[in-house]
Amino acid sequence: MNVQPGKIKNIMAAVDFSLYSRPVLEYAGEISRIAKADVCVIHIINQKSIDQVEHAVNKARPDSFILTKHLSEESGRRELKLRAMVKNVGSLDEKKVRIRIGHGIPYVEILSAIDAENTDFLVFGPKGRSNLEGFLFGSVAEKLFRHSPVPVMSLRLGPESR
Repeated sequence: MNVQPGKIKNIMAAVDFSLYSRPVLEYAGEISRIAKADVCVIHIINQKSIDQVEHAVNKARPDSFILTKHLSEESGRRELKLRAMVKNVGSLDEKKVRIRIGHGIPYVEILSAIDAENTDFLVFGPKGRSNLEGFLFGSVAEKLFRHSPVPVMSLRLGPESR
C-alpha cells in the first residue's frame, strides 16, 4: 500500500455490521498506521429500519413509539458493538479512533459526516444488494462513489468469504 504520510490525516470507516465490517476496519487501521492518521468509525441507523420499528410498535400499541427513546437505546447498543469490534481489530489504535453513530439515509449522513469530520479518505464495504430498489435507485456505494468529495476505497470479499 503506497500511502504518503501527511496526505491523509482523517480516515472514515463506514461500518454496517455486515461481513465487510471487519475488513473495512482492518484496512482503515492499516492506512491509519501508515499515514499516522485518525479514524472515525461511522455507523448509520437506516431511516427505513426506524420506520419499520415504528410501524410494528404502533401496530401493536398505537402511538406508543417514542423516536428519541428508540434512537437513544439503539445508538447505545450499536456503539457498544462498534467499540467491541474496534477493540478486536489489531491494526486499529483505539486512541486514534472516534465512533460516530447517526441515523437517517445512510449515504446522505455519511456525506455530511465527511465534511463534519474533515475526512480525507473513506473506506467502506458494500453489501452488494441486488434487489429491485437497489437496481432502480442505486446503492449507497454507488451514491458515495458519485458524490464523495474525498477518495473512496470500496472493499470486496472473495467468493470464499461470502
